[in-house]
Amino acid sequence: PDPGVVASLVYARQVIDESLRLFPPAWAFSRAAIAPDRLGDHAIPARANVVISPYIVHRHPDYWENPEGFQPDRFRPGQATERPRFAYLPFGGGPRLCIGQQFALTEALIILAMTLQRFTLDREPGYPATKEVAVTMRPASGVWVRARARR
Repeated sequence: PDPGVVASLVYARQVIDESLRLFPPAWAFSRAAIAPDRLGDHAIPARANVVISPYIVHRHPDYWENPEGFQPDRFRPGQATERPRFAYLPFGGGPRLCIGQQFALTEALIILAMTLQRFTLDREPGYPATKEVAVTMRPASGVWVRARARR
């Protein structure tokens, strides 16, 4: 797909966004509080290290109906306006937003589109996908699929 086509891949983008909601590569990160603050009943002093986990936020039932389910339609255009700004943050947020966000999303869209143009993918039985959590989260042994050429 050329750059003009990438913008029209709306459902593919929804699939990528939902995948990133369930399995954000940066599953947790920290920030230093620039001033004293409160979070519920907890006082946060200035310069305190605060850990944010997109993995947990992306599963919070106050923001996501059926939070463990894979539902790309929750990312239909216009749906995001119903959620708080930072309920979805697979690339972080605010002034420290990942500089590679747009490149990563465009690359993922192109790879998904080109792969699905040429192949049908089926999960390979007997190879469960398990999470490996380190600095990033990824499948411990990859994701095994059988690719069948489209005709």
